[in-house]
Amino acid sequence: MIPNIEKIKLNKGHSFYVGTYSAKYFERSWHYHNEFELLLITKGYGTRVVGDNTSRFAVGDLVLISSNLPHAWFSDPTFFEPDNNEHCESVYIQFDRSIFGTRFAGLPEMKSIQTLLNTAKYGLRYSPTNSNIEILNLICDFPNYQGIDRLLYLIKVLDLFQKGHYEPIVSKDYFDSLFVTKSNRIKKVHEYVMNNYMADVKVQKAAELAEMNVSSFCRFFKKVTHKTFSQFVKETRIDFAQQLLINTNLSSNEIGFECGFSSIAYFNQCFKSISKVSPLEYRANFKKV
Repeated sequence: MIPNIEKIKLNKGHSFYVGTYSAKYFERSWHYHNEFELLLITKGYGTRVVGDNTSRFAVGDLVLISSNLPHAWFSDPTFFEPDNNEHCESVYIQFDRSIFGTRFAGLPEMKSIQTLLNTAKYGLRYSPTNSNIEILNLICDFPNYQGIDRLLYLIKVLDLFQKGHYEPIVSKDYFDSLFVTKSNRIKKVHEYVMNNYMADVKVQKAAELAEMNVSSFCRFFKKVTHKTFSQFVKETRIDFAQQLLINTNLSSNEIGFECGFSSIAYFNQCFKSISKVSPLEYRANFKKV
């Protein structure tokens, strides 16, 4: 599945984002963003996917993910049962490394945190013990912090993280094949498609972003991704269509148009070619999970 780009909008007066999630189940959204993310599971359980790693998660699961590393949390099937009264919750902190500035980040006292952030390219899972439960309590309270306390406690949390026991999530081999980091050229094209998949995506514009002519770009894109640009656009649109089929009550026809297809017949053809089932069958199969 192609990861979606998530754009994070800061609230006025804040240099980084603090959020809480509370719903029947965790959205099945495979995505990445430019910011680092600290995420703590406070309710729920299921499967966590980060890069090429698939692992179980439960209450107390805490991870630190670097920028542009695809990730998603999938609730267990039991959360989708109509008579299940359980729900899922998490607290997450999303921040750009630049908030620490150059001079402050270069201070000797910040060296260990800088090392932690460098290592976070692999995704890091924290292993709390009874002696270092403080970090979990701080993160749970984070939505209540205001002003300078937010920044000070972020540094405190990162310091506690690096002092505790943690392990990498993603394998080193993953970065040899990771699509979104193959090159800056590909990343620009990727972002262009993600931001414009609902409209008319132009190969000429993609080539311009890659600083190539169209024929050179098409060869380059095929060599790097092992698929044509038009196939990538179709797969992106179908990926979004799958998400809408799962998470909304929009009709199949509405979803086709929403995802940039001008013909419903062509949408159905592409969907079945990529997903191996029709849109209605895909929705029905998911509801059986």
